[in-house]
Amino acid sequence: MMMQTKRQRQLTPAQHRQRPPPVLACRSMRDKRAIIMLTLVFSAGLTPIAIRLAQGEGIPSLVIVWIRLCLVSLGLLPLVWTRYRQDLLWLTRRQLLLAGLAGFWLALNLLLLFVSLEYTSVLMTSLLRRTTPMWIVLPEILIFGVVFSRRFWLSLALTLLGVAMVGLGGLTAVQAGSNPLLGGALALVGSFCFGAYLLIGRQLNNRMPPLLYSFLVFSCAAICISLAVAVTGTPISGYSLEAYLWTLTVTLMAQVLGHLGMNLALQFLRATALAILLQVGVALSAAVALLAFGEAPSVVQVAGGALVVYGVVVATYEQTRA
Repeated sequence: MMMQTKRQRQLTPAQHRQRPPPVLACRSMRDKRAIIMLTLVFSAGLTPIAIRLAQGEGIPSLVIVWIRLCLVSLGLLPLVWTRYRQDLLWLTRRQLLLAGLAGFWLALNLLLLFVSLEYTSVLMTSLLRRTTPMWIVLPEILIFGVVFSRRFWLSLALTLLGVAMVGLGGLTAVQAGSNPLLGGALALVGSFCFGAYLLIGRQLNNRMPPLLYSFLVFSCAAICISLAVAVTGTPISGYSLEAYLWTLTVTLMAQVLGHLGMNLALQFLRATALAILLQVGVALSAAVALLAFGEAPSVVQVAGGALVVYGVVVATYEQTRA
């Protein structure tokens, strides 16, 4: 009986042929990870370019954000209703309140980042929007009791210096926008809003499935933007076909490739490595903007951008350790 069991456990030659060798399996996994990382860099780098092209067709930033959030919410609805119908019906008031707050800060973050591209260069907006890890320090200390090292505080000082250099250097940059200081300020405030969104999401995301959490937050953000569209009386129709196609491109790049790419990348990358990848996306955005729009950064902006990249990467590493 024991011999028969061992024979049953042995694989037949056909089964051996069906299973890939370990070396090929490792190569396949490395290829998948490389594709995910390239997709993430592609999304982070080209999304601001697609936003600028959509705005160039005359469609307002408010409408772009509204279409993006509504499409994502409607796309997630069938999946959430099929898989998490009971969880959706049994949500508590506290969970709904937190989802509403997170959606508000996410909507404000997206709107500010989109509008900032109307006033300043892609480089300035892309750099300043990646400084979020620096602005959630005080809440993490007060709420979560996190203790940071001297290395973190040094990186914070260097990042602040880099932000100042990027902003002031925009005054002498070629094609830096109609109002680079205003655009930079909007992008910076947008990164603050994204920090608030992350802090609230930390309280909510751990208590429900990620797909359900994403649906709630995106839906609440869509409601906030819908109210803004109604109050301002901004028309959502009457724009060119090219404007809607670029808006759809923004949605696919930012939500499908961007968010999906980040969720997949976090399965095999640490937060520090992900921060480095996103900074590579900033460099790609600047390079494409230079070719497409002639946005040449000044020497001061390049030096300040290097300080921002260094500070954000070190801060992300230290926050992950803490």
